[in-house]
Amino acid sequence: MSAQAGGFDRTGQDTSIILKDGSLLEVTSVSVNPSVNGTYSGGNATGEVAPDYSFTTIAFRTEINDEIFIAVIQDSPFGAGVSWTSGATYASYNGVKAEVESAATTLLASYDLDNVTIYGGLKNQSMSASNTNPLMMAYGGAYNITSTADSSLGYVFGAAFEKPEIAMRVALTYHSKVSHDIAISESVTSSLGVTTTTPGVLPTKTPESFNLDFQTGVAENTLLFGTIRQVKWTQLELTPPVYKANHPTGESLKKFTSDTTSYSLGLGRKFSDQWSGAVTYGTESAEGVGGSALGPTDGYSKMGVGVTYTGEKASVTLGVQKVNLGDTEITGSNAATTASMGGNTMLVTAVKVGYKF
Repeated sequence: MSAQAGGFDRTGQDTSIILKDGSLLEVTSVSVNPSVNGTYSGGNATGEVAPDYSFTTIAFRTEINDEIFIAVIQDSPFGAGVSWTSGATYASYNGVKAEVESAATTLLASYDLDNVTIYGGLKNQSMSASNTNPLMMAYGGAYNITSTADSSLGYVFGAAFEKPEIAMRVALTYHSKVSHDIAISESVTSSLGVTTTTPGVLPTKTPESFNLDFQTGVAENTLLFGTIRQVKWTQLELTPPVYKANHPTGESLKKFTSDTTSYSLGLGRKFSDQWSGAVTYGTESAEGVGGSALGPTDGYSKMGVGVTYTGEKASVTLGVQKVNLGDTEITGSNAATTASMGGNTMLVTAVKVGYKF
């Protein structure tokens, strides 16, 4: 469950299934309920600006022989959504909507060398984007963009070291950046009601990242685990050509000013052969610059709890996270604050069902 970098990081690109035992299928369903609002500089409330969303991750692993294993992972690694539609009708961003969606299928193979496992593979990823801004009249007119999803290839590789006698594992995984040329259609409606539509291409990249996952036994039936994730967000920029030409300062629709590193730490406890539980804590530091209508939060901290029931073949995990989203000041083209966003939270609930073959 993830909530990184202004909401763009959805799944954390988890590949841990390739390091598990046996042949198994895992299906994880995640529901995210943000509460994101603030106050415009004139004193009006923004209303809720971040809609609820959900996604499902499917992962399958099986063995070729005693040393070679394969896994297939279907997830939605990146995405974002805002909807400034419930605030004052005359306020700064009322009517602004935006959505970024992605889907990825990753095929991995691993080779087991005693206590060391080497793994890697290819990823086929699709990405699309849309935006509506009815208040761009001062910049040349109301603006709208639609797109069709573009698919492109990336790659993944990693290595893990294990000491089974103390339940220790350290795994480092690299995900390459993926380049996209998204076919788009941009429309600008002038103050006279004349609409001009321009087809084009939106070149962009989803960022490369590193995941360092670790776990170790600290007492009988007790496991300490965590993840350090670094994402090169400065590689991602959304700059539609017509949008840039009609913006007073030529700004991008969305860009990041710094890369981020997120940290999570958890403690798991096995209570019986069937029942176990875990508590987790995570954090990501803020960029520390002014936000935007497409990035109304900055950084986070989160606490989570989960419980797992394990049967002979199947297991079920229920988890919930409370995420405290970082405050930010949204600035306009003249660098003046247009909205203050603070005290916002997000509730993340997840259900994972696993089945061993």
